[in-house]
Amino acid sequence: QLSSTYGPIFTVWLGLKPMVVLCGYEVVKGALLDHSEEFGGRPNIPLMAQLSKDYGIISNNEKKWRELRRFTLSTLRDFGMGKSSMSQRVQQEAQHLVELLEKLEGKAFEPMMMFRHAVSNVICSVVFGSRYSYSDRDFLELLSTIGSYISFFLSPIAMVYNTFPYIVHHLPGPHRKALARCEKLKDYIRGRVEHHKLTLDPSCPRDYIDCFLLKAEKERSSLETMYSSEDLVMSVFTLFGAGTVTTSNALVFFLLILSRYPHIQAKVQEEIDAVVGGRRGPRMEDRLRMPYTNAVIHELQRCQRTRIENFPRMATQDIVFRGHTIPKGTVVIPVFSSVHTDPSQWEKPKEVNPSHFLDENGEFKKHEAFMAFSTGQ
Repeated sequence: QLSSTYGPIFTVWLGLKPMVVLCGYEVVKGALLDHSEEFGGRPNIPLMAQLSKDYGIISNNEKKWRELRRFTLSTLRDFGMGKSSMSQRVQQEAQHLVELLEKLEGKAFEPMMMFRHAVSNVICSVVFGSRYSYSDRDFLELLSTIGSYISFFLSPIAMVYNTFPYIVHHLPGPHRKALARCEKLKDYIRGRVEHHKLTLDPSCPRDYIDCFLLKAEKERSSLETMYSSEDLVMSVFTLFGAGTVTTSNALVFFLLILSRYPHIQAKVQEEIDAVVGGRRGPRMEDRLRMPYTNAVIHELQRCQRTRIENFPRMATQDIVFRGHTIPKGTVVIPVFSSVHTDPSQWEKPKEVNPSHFLDENGEFKKHEAFMAFSTGQ
C-alpha cells in the first residue's frame, strides 16, 4: 500500500533508524541479484545478538557467518538435503505422522503441533542422529521453546526491543522469559554436544554435530576461532528455529488452502493416484511426472505471506540504486510478498491459480518472479 503512494523504493523509520523498503519484482531482483554484493550485508538485530552472543550462523562477524553457512550447507547436502536419502528420512517420519492420524479415527485435531513434531524430527535425525517420540518431554520442551521464541521475535514488543535495546533490555517484560527459556534449550543442546564428544567415531560421523566436532578439531590450530562449542550450540539452535516453525506453518497453510479449493485438491489427488498409487510412498523422481502437484506447491508458496519473510539486508557500501542514494550500513528490507503479487509478473496475482506454473501443454514451468526462498547471496 505504501509503495502505491511513494513508489517501489521508500524509507520508513524505527525510532532514529531509517530502513529502505524495496517492493516489486524488478526492484527486488535488481537489488538482490544485480547488486548482490552491495546488498549482501547483515544488520545487527539486538534481540538475536542477545540470544547468540555473536556465535553461530547468525553471528555479526561476516567472515564467521559466511564460513559457517558454507559448512552447514555442505554438511546438510552430505546428509541428503535435496537427495533421495533425505526423501527417505521424510517418508519415514511421514509414516509416523500418518499412523498417529489414523488413531484419531476421523476426530477433529489441532494440526500445527503434529506437523511441528514431524518436521522437527526430520531435523533431529540430521542434527542429533535420531528422532524423538512425539510424547518425549525433552522433545516437547524443545518445540515449545522454539515456537515461543519465534512468536516473541515477531511480536510488537520485540520490535520495541530492537529499536531501543539498551533501555528495554534492563526492564522487566516478556523478553526476559523468552531469552531465559532459550538459555535452557541451549543447555540441552550443550548436553547433546558433550554426549557426542564422548561417543564420536572420526571414521563414521553420524550427524551434523559429529561433522562440526571433526571440523573443529581440524581447525584447532587456526588463529581464528570459528568452530567453537558455542558456535556449534548456536548453529544447532538456528537450524531448529529456522526450519521447524516455517516448514510446519507452510504445511498447515497448504492444508487450509486445499480444503478451501476442493477442485484443486481433487486434481492433486487424481495425479497422486495415477503416478504414485496406493502401494508405495512418493519418491523424488515422481516430481517430474507430477507437473500439476508441483505447480500447486509452488503456487501455494507464492500465495503464503509470513511475518518472517522480509528478513533484513544491509548495504555494504554507499550505492546509488535506481536514483536513490543508500549509504553504507543502511538496513534494507526486500518485500517478497510484493514480488509474488506483482501484476506485471503474474496473470492473476490475487488468486490461487496453479496455471502460473504450467505451460500450454500442462507441463511445469519455472517462474523468474518466484522468490519463496529469497534470492541472491
